[in-house]
Amino acid sequence: MEAFFDQSVPWYLVDVPPTGPVMQKLLVDYAGIDGANVDEHIANIRDKAWRVAPFPCVGSFLFAELVLSTFPVYPKLVANLKSGAWSRYLEVGCGLGQDIRKLIQDGVPKTSVMGTDLLPGLLKSGQELLQDADALPLGQSLFAADFLDTSNDNVLSKASLDGTVDVIHATMFLHCFDRPTQLLACKRILTLLKTNPGVMIVGKQGGVAKGAGAREHPVKGPMGQVDGVVRTNFLHDVDSFKALWDEVGQVTGTRWDVQVREEEVMDRGYLYFDEEEHRWLSFVITKL
Repeated sequence: MEAFFDQSVPWYLVDVPPTGPVMQKLLVDYAGIDGANVDEHIANIRDKAWRVAPFPCVGSFLFAELVLSTFPVYPKLVANLKSGAWSRYLEVGCGLGQDIRKLIQDGVPKTSVMGTDLLPGLLKSGQELLQDADALPLGQSLFAADFLDTSNDNVLSKASLDGTVDVIHATMFLHCFDRPTQLLACKRILTLLKTNPGVMIVGKQGGVAKGAGAREHPVKGPMGQVDGVVRTNFLHDVDSFKALWDEVGQVTGTRWDVQVREEEVMDRGYLYFDEEEHRWLSFVITKL
């Protein structure tokens, strides 16, 4: 079992990387962490979270970075959620949920934001990171759930979330699955969204450069084989990601405007996605 939590993998960093000013402000002003103790706090939370989920985003401290607020569409999301034009935001595969707290810090009512992840330990680590277990309790704002579970008693449906969400944030999520499972995940996303035009899916994921060829990517580290089954991710380029959403539209009878941008950034993602063609794909998908 100790091999599962092996710290010798390339994506486990010993030292905390510099914390960006926006995340620093979130930890100090929202969570109430003393500025002088931010690095120590982040390191302590990472050590706890690693014992729950030895994922690249945990080992490399990516959970201490914000994604959603860097999107050009972010001011629109905040304005719609603050004004009541939109009533519900849901982050799938939210991990520690730092982007959820940034929305609250920017004035979005906490009753309008929700997150879900497979592992309750990651959600609890997020509550410790941001010091807000009372404000965002498990089972009300944060849901430990198998997102792909479509049975009648699945957690998200029992929480009456189906058909109620205006915007879904899915960062570092779809790339966790193989291509057939990605299609299932996208269809599940649609069951949670409202049916009216303008509802939105936003996010960022690992991919490959356009023209390099979308590919199956072996899951590295202890999660590469679970119960004897070898696991793979499917990494898209811009064209194959659009093709995925063309297929989603065809099988669900819906139409989507898919805006996806390729980003070449030499960041800690290369500790895991070490291929030369590695890129980040950022997307905004809007129902027509």
